[in-house]
Amino acid sequence: MKANEEVGELSQEVDVTIVSGPDCSACEHVKERLERLRSEFPPLRVSEVDIGSSEGTALAVRYRLGGLPGILINGRMALVGDVPESLLRERLALALRAAAV
Repeated sequence: MKANEEVGELSQEVDVTIVSGPDCSACEHVKERLERLRSEFPPLRVSEVDIGSSEGTALAVRYRLGGLPGILINGRMALVGDVPESLLRERLALALRAAAV
């Protein structure tokens, strides 16, 4: 069962922001996993913010980011690091359920 079937057809988008850095292999892994999950989560919108930018620095300070990548889902810090696809899937499904309420 796909995540969008689990929670019903939803029009809400799930916004994911990845706080990344140059030469960050964990960041690349997470981006690849999110790309694979797009078919399960059609409302998924992914953006990336470089940790060296003013926005990236502000996010790192705000959330006391201790590693990369920092993964925000719908504006809230959700995960940090090279997380497995299963955990990303779980958090995206939770975000869809929360948006449906």
